[in-house]
Amino acid sequence: MVRMILSPPFLPARTSQSETAWLDAAMAQPTSRLSNTNAAEGSFPLSLRLGWHNGIHIQAPQAAGAYLPVRAVADGTVVFVHPPTAPNNDVNHALNYNPFNGGTPSPAWTSDGFVVIAHKGEIGAAGTVATEFVYYSACMHLGSLANHPRTRQPLKAGDVVFRKEALGTPGQIYGHDGQIHFEICCDEANLEKLTTRKRNWADPLAPQPPAANGRTDAVFGSLYIYLPAGTPTRASQPTSHLRSAVHAGGAASAATDFFLPDTLRTAQWVQITYEHGSAILASYDRLGAPIGQPRNDSRYDYITVATMRPGASQSFEYDLSAVANDRHGALDAATQALSSPSGWYELLRFGRNLGPDALPANAAHWRKVVTPDGGLWVDLNAPGTFKFSDADFLAITGWNCFDDDPTPTDQRCDSLRMKTLIRDPDRTNEGRMERAQLARRLGEPEVRNKLRRTICKFPSEWDQKDVEKRYGWLETEDFKSTDDDATGAQKWERFVKHAKAVTFTNLPDAFLKADWRFHPREFVGHMRQCGWLSRSEMEQIYGNHTRPKDKPSILLAIEKYQTPFNRMTEKYLLNTRKRLPHILGQGATESDFLRVMQETAMSGSAVNGEVHGVVGAINSQSTVDESRFGHWWGLNPNERVDWYNSKKFSSTGVLIASSYNWRMGNLGDPDAQKFRGRGFKQLTGRDNYVQYWVYRGWLAAASFDAHWWSDPQYTAKNPSGMRKIPGVVDNPQVVGTLPYNCMDAGGWYMTFQRSAVIRTMDGDMDYLAVSPGDQAQEMGISKAVTRAINGGENGWDQRLVNTRAAKKILLDQ
Repeated sequence: MVRMILSPPFLPARTSQSETAWLDAAMAQPTSRLSNTNAAEGSFPLSLRLGWHNGIHIQAPQAAGAYLPVRAVADGTVVFVHPPTAPNNDVNHALNYNPFNGGTPSPAWTSDGFVVIAHKGEIGAAGTVATEFVYYSACMHLGSLANHPRTRQPLKAGDVVFRKEALGTPGQIYGHDGQIHFEICCDEANLEKLTTRKRNWADPLAPQPPAANGRTDAVFGSLYIYLPAGTPTRASQPTSHLRSAVHAGGAASAATDFFLPDTLRTAQWVQITYEHGSAILASYDRLGAPIGQPRNDSRYDYITVATMRPGASQSFEYDLSAVANDRHGALDAATQALSSPSGWYELLRFGRNLGPDALPANAAHWRKVVTPDGGLWVDLNAPGTFKFSDADFLAITGWNCFDDDPTPTDQRCDSLRMKTLIRDPDRTNEGRMERAQLARRLGEPEVRNKLRRTICKFPSEWDQKDVEKRYGWLETEDFKSTDDDATGAQKWERFVKHAKAVTFTNLPDAFLKADWRFHPREFVGHMRQCGWLSRSEMEQIYGNHTRPKDKPSILLAIEKYQTPFNRMTEKYLLNTRKRLPHILGQGATESDFLRVMQETAMSGSAVNGEVHGVVGAINSQSTVDESRFGHWWGLNPNERVDWYNSKKFSSTGVLIASSYNWRMGNLGDPDAQKFRGRGFKQLTGRDNYVQYWVYRGWLAAASFDAHWWSDPQYTAKNPSGMRKIPGVVDNPQVVGTLPYNCMDAGGWYMTFQRSAVIRTMDGDMDYLAVSPGDQAQEMGISKAVTRAINGGENGWDQRLVNTRAAKKILLDQ
């Protein structure tokens, strides 16, 4: 089972909260109760006395006066279960250990319920090969275990669980109710698969400039572009989008302080974050320190008046399509032959062209950027620039691997790199590397922020083997440091007894070898940006609420289209929590759950320009993949049918659609059949095909007249008399026969032809609609999306059902 949708172990209600605020509420840590550190209790990766700590403690949220249940954070397989011991008040019980009472022992129960789950995640694909990795989530200190939701039996190793299913209830940690320990870990091989990093540590004070672009199998979250000294700049918006030979970039030398005019004098980074229609650009120096304030790109900075559409000024993400068309259209005819709006769109979207469509080799990516010299236009695609995304776990954004502990078999942190990271920045503080001072630093906000993106290697604290040896340093540094030997020995004995009570002898070997650990809150938040749907996730969305007899064919379709679908939603920014359910819900209706990528025809001849369908009477040839004909079906006269050029009625007499003749740029018959619906969004009509061909760089815009259907002879249905030249597409079948095109055409249609629909989707809720008010809002948005895509509300009720089915899997409630 391969999944990547991820959620926190608690799912409090979500209304108007931002993603960050909601995750913080779902995974809030208890406040500190220790005098020697101000860190939140149970912090990662360090806690009391600078000891390694696997994860974080979480204070469970409440609803109606009760703690919320602990839930699986992703689909996976249970690999270890330990039922909790019933609490008692016996001060001598090993689970009644109280570390906050230095004197007489007192009861402070710690629950020992434990569940470990192995998860297989998929975050992208290299070609057709999925990028998969295995990781583990562990929930400790459960007060009770849930029964398996399907077998109704107690959870056990080997059980398959789905995201959001209950694992149990939060228990106690040192006498405090409603708390759990939660952790995320993986082994070294899977660390490399996930991050593409080979356990490498990067010196944050002397970062090496990149020498290549980041990964392409997975691209998500923000974009990061490295700009070397010498990158071309302009004080005002450039008039050309092609790089000149004079200012090619990358030629400056910091060593000689020789810089061409209009170039950056120092290297820097630019972060681009697309969300909710906006594009936010933030700048950082080579060490990652902010330069100025982030700026929200304005459409007025980039789009000419001729292509301007009404809308808010700071809506650059919504306007990427207009900018891409603008930049391609500004080229001369010869250069346009080596270009495509699709290539320009990818340059704007990813900072580089990741797809198969043309982009001039000297294409410039001018964006308005904050620099040390103020706001300047900078070519983000100049030679020497390198592009990344959050999928690269960049060191410049704080991600770093720590495995330099010289005593890796115990739980004490002796990592020099870790100590250097958290020490007092005041160089005059001679004791800043002492353990006591370092421990107190753990509560400082800037230190806690740095620790969130540390990936650390150290042994599991749940392994009972060699407990005394792994914690032996505490015996001398803590228990015997201030007490007499006898008192210290008693404290040490109680600690060891407790440590053995909350550790285990039979943990799976693979789990123990997963000794690379992430900050759980950061991991969950970071990976929720991914947006890539695995095959099993798509099967749950499309295969689990349909008729059983349809499921085998749906699963085959998912196998064929899963990767192209993800590439499409990734490219067109349609994989957000608000947009993706609508894309899936509408697409389920348009493509019959990915099974139909070309519009079929009912049998029957036209009578008075109408064809009335008969139940089950589908023209068999209309269902055949057109690649088997070697041409579009209908090219030959003996292949033509009346369905497309007639009014179309269902078997019950309901009007399905009007004739395609002399509509959508079609020039009568056979255009009605030639340009029938194809692809994920059923691209229909000569005009849409011509526009898509131009977008992909397959057809020159200069080869036809815009709005040829406004020619009076078109209205008169006399194509031979038209003076305006229509666009010509000879191979429309490639939209329905090639999986990449099937999906890409759908994404293009939504983004370029119906861009307002994206704004409509963004007005939806990112939680399940339950209240009458929320449901009314959801229905209104679904109808608006349907009208934008379909031109009416045909099949809206089923589209809403399919959208809600997607939300049930994708959202968190």
